[in-house]
Formats: sequence, C-alpha cells, structure tokens
Amino acid sequence: MIADITHLPIIVIAVPILMAAIMIFLRSNAGVQKVLNIAVSFVMLVFSLILLWQVWNGGIQVYEVGEWGKYGIILVADLLSSGMVVLSSLVSFLALLYSLDYIEGKSLSSSYHSLFNLLVAGLNGTFLTGDIFNMFVFFEILLLSSCALVVANENGGVTKSSDKMEATFKYLVLNMIGSIVMLIAVASLYATVGTLNMADISVKISAMSAAGTLPWHTYAIALLFIVVFGNKAAIFPMHYWLPDVHPTAPSPISAMLSGVMIKVGAYGMLRVFFLIFKDALFLFQPIIIFLALATIIIGAVSAVGQKDVKRLLAYSSVSQIGYVFLGIGFGTVYALAASLVFLVNHAIAKSMLFLTSGGIIHHAGTRDMTKMGGMMKTSPVMSVAFLIGAMSIAGLPPMGGFIAKFVLFDAGLLAEYYIPIAIALFFAVFTLFYMFRAWLLMFWGEIRDVEKYGEYSSHGSSYMIIIPIVTLAALAFVFGVYAEPLVALSQAIAEQLINPQPYIDAVMTRVVR
Repeated sequence: MIADITHLPIIVIAVPILMAAIMIFLRSNAGVQKVLNIAVSFVMLVFSLILLWQVWNGGIQVYEVGEWGKYGIILVADLLSSGMVVLSSLVSFLALLYSLDYIEGKSLSSSYHSLFNLLVAGLNGTFLTGDIFNMFVFFEILLLSSCALVVANENGGVTKSSDKMEATFKYLVLNMIGSIVMLIAVASLYATVGTLNMADISVKISAMSAAGTLPWHTYAIALLFIVVFGNKAAIFPMHYWLPDVHPTAPSPISAMLSGVMIKVGAYGMLRVFFLIFKDALFLFQPIIIFLALATIIIGAVSAVGQKDVKRLLAYSSVSQIGYVFLGIGFGTVYALAASLVFLVNHAIAKSMLFLTSGGIIHHAGTRDMTKMGGMMKTSPVMSVAFLIGAMSIAGLPPMGGFIAKFVLFDAGLLAEYYIPIAIALFFAVFTLFYMFRAWLLMFWGEIRDVEKYGEYSSHGSSYMIIIPIVTLAALAFVFGVYAEPLVALSQAIAEQLINPQPYIDAVMTRVVR
C-alpha cells in the first residue's frame, strides 16, 4: 500500500483519463456509469487529501514519468499544487453528484461522464506538472472538454441551444487565441534557455540575470504569460467570454468553471512568476495590481445592473478573481497567504451559489430575477443556501468570505498599498449591494404574479441536488468560524512561493518516487 501511495501524483491524473475511456464503453448502461463515476470521483478526493497530507508531513514530492530526468515529464507535488488538487477534487465530486439529477439523461449517458473526467484530469495535470509545455497541453485538455460540457442539456433547462452554441464559440475562439499566445511564450522561453522544466528554467534565468546576460525579450515573454493566465482567469480586459459562458452552461459546469477553472489562471500566475520570473517580479507587480483593480471595478459595476441570476454570478466571479490577483500583485508572504484564503473561500461559496442557482431556475422556470419573488416560502433550502453564499461573497461574518477579505485588506495595509485597498474596499460595498438585491428579488416579498409568469415548479429537489449545496454551505460557515487550518496552510504555501529553492532542489536533484 505504501508503494502505491508514492504513485499518487500520476494516479490522480491517469485514473480520470482512464475513466474517460471506460465511460464511452458504458454508454448503454447509464446506471453503471453513474455509480462507477461517483465511486471513482470520491476515491480521487480521498487520494488528493492523502497527497496533501504526504506533502505537508514529508515535503515536496517529485514523480518522474519515465527515466529522462529533467528532460522528461516531471510531476511536482508541493503544498500549492496538492492543495489545488484537493480543491478541484472536492468541487468536481460535488458537481458530479449534482449532475446526476440535473443533467438531461441523454446527455448524461452519452458523453458527459467522459468529458467530465477529462476536465478533472486536465485540472489535476495543470496543477501537478513541473513542465511548462505540459501545462500548455493540459490547458488544451481543459479547453476542449469544458467547451463540450457547456453545451450539455439540463433537465427543464431554460437556455436555448443557440445561446449555448454562441457562448461556446466565443469561449473557444478567445481561448484558442490564448493558446496561441501561450505556445509563442513557451517556444520563446525554450529558445532562450533550452529547457522546458520550470525548475531548470528558473535556475538558468537566475544565472543569466546575475551575470547580466538576460535577454530583453525575456520580459516580453513574461508579459505574454500575464495575457495567457489573465485570459484563463477572466481578468480585465480578457473577461468578455465569461459572462456569456457561465450563464449558458449547465449549473454544475458553471460551478466547475467559476469554482476551479478560473483559478487555473491564478495558479499559473503564482507558479510562473514566483518560480521562473521571481527576479523580475517587481517590474510586473504594478501591472498585476492595476489589472486586478480594473477587474474588481468592471465586474462589480457590471453585476449591479444584471437581471439574470447566473449572469450576475458570472460578473461577480470576474470581480472576485480581481481580489485574488490583488494579493498576488502585493507579493508579500502575508498577501499571498491572504490571496490563497480568498481563492479557496470564493471557490466554495461561488460553486455553491451556481449550484443553488440551478435549483432556483428549475423551480422558477426562468433566470430573470424580476420574474421571481417569495421563494423563501416555496423553496426554503435554496433561500438559506443562497443567503449563506451571498454573505460569504459579500464578506460578512461569520462566513469564510469575511476572513478572506479581512486578511487581504490587512495584508495590503501592512504592505502600505493604501490606495489599492481603498478602491477594493469601496467596490466591496457594491458586492454587498448586488448580492443582497438578488436575494431580496428572488426570495423576499410576495410570490410572483402567477397569472403572468405561472406557478413555481412543484418538483422537489432531490438529495443529489441538496447534498452538494448543503456541504458547500457548511464549508463556507466552517471556514468562517474556524479558519486557522486554512490560514496556516495558506501561510505555508506562501512561504514556499516566496522561497522556491526547496522546489528547485527537489526537482534538480531528481528525488523521485
């Protein structure tokens, strides 16, 4: 068993890929598909927790695929990558459970499970790879699988197929452009240093920088990576695909996109800029801070005017990812830790809000909040869940979002970024307004005009729908009243990011398996 555990970095990538193939052969047996996929997804969550525990207690783990050393495929599990794998495994397991009752049977039994597993494999591979080109490969797996999942049909869906196709086209085109930019950046980096291993790149760039021989175009390459990861995270001005894609996608896929997928951009920024471009980071911090503030402002202002509940949540995701990048831009250990705390709490709360919105839309038969009202009486579980999510996103105690914003603002003030913090704090008030306005429109007051908009659906939410929502709501509360473990883990991750030498030593000395 101990020997098997040492293979966890490859297992959490290979098993979802294997399951994607197996699910194709099980298309004629939907029941077996459901049971097997849920069981494997739960096992992957357990394995991810074991991997994080191993890294926490035993240090950074490097897994060499083949015997090619730094010239081959290297998987690296440090606290950041293993922690992100836990987050993706948790959200994906709950989203998959939710999907079993929410996604239309025909879509579910044909390709949904296969594509979902490819999405999970792409996420885990992105987080664990130690090779910059393989990060590009896993980005492509993420793009193709998520594009196909966006067009899946949900039971009782209110979204037109034409709207899904339009949003998917925008998503595909803009991310293909991002892929081309990343390929140019990776190729240029390889032409400069002669390696694709991120630890090796870091060593060579640091050596050239110390010798004063670092080519000027290295800084241009770094700017290209800001574009690449900014596009993945949907930060301004590369956010335009997200408000169309998230509302049209099925709610469990919206939860994956907002809860985990856009965090891939934040992960890439942390990994590349604090490992590869660490010596020139001070040049790019003002750019990151400016883009973060612009993202916060654009997302918050756009969310205020929305009537579509999922579109409101999508613009909210744009605004909230800006806070994550703000902490990255500050660049101190405390600010990075705060950024990670914010990232986790946003993933939990926003995933729960998108799952809740699915139940709301199913219940009301519309995404238009002005055509709802009084659902506290007809759907009390969704009412409480949405309120918990709204409080967390708005940063109100005792939810995890309060701790996240508190430590981020505190870190910014300690680092003397007074103006950025003032701007971020001002637009946090916008978040409070649009989240509670949404809750009041949907759940407060009298039940909507039945003659004009029809009765609410009498179909009760199943356990498959309720359990993921309640689980995430509980986590949002727990991270608010008992945040110490998450803060401690985030602090340890931030210290590893600021001092990447242990990561470099683990890879370059080829401590494998």
